[in-house]
Amino acid sequence: MLQSQVRSLEGENPQGEIVRRRKSPKKGRLSDLFYELVRTPNLIKEENFSLEVLMIEEEEVRCNDGKGSWRRRGVSIKDRKLMNVHSNVLFRNEKDFLNFLPSDLGKPFTNKELAKLSGISINLARKITYCLRKMGIITTVGKKGKELIFEVS
Repeated sequence: MLQSQVRSLEGENPQGEIVRRRKSPKKGRLSDLFYELVRTPNLIKEENFSLEVLMIEEEEVRCNDGKGSWRRRGVSIKDRKLMNVHSNVLFRNEKDFLNFLPSDLGKPFTNKELAKLSGISINLARKITYCLRKMGIITTVGKKGKELIFEVS
């Protein structure tokens, strides 16, 4: 699930009243899809497979009961509520994923060039090129030092 925006309701008092409300600093992007897609890029090549991605806004209700994860300092997540669906994107075949490559990207390109032109991290650019290679959209055509050089098939 990609989240465009998360509102977090933290802390309820014993009467169930909300103590405070804040917006999360995390903003979801469509390219974050590749953090999950990297596990199963071969599924896209299946004949009747399609993938629909929803960009949503959700509200998370938390309770400071001391029973939650140590990462949240004992705060438990009580509920998640769908607030809004901002957009949806449907990927029917592997060619739909070419939209993640910027139009001004050079013909042979590296992960660094993809990251710079797309405004994403080099780590995410590597995940994108890995998935696109497994889908058969791009191929490795050489190396420049330790960097792989890719070209659209």
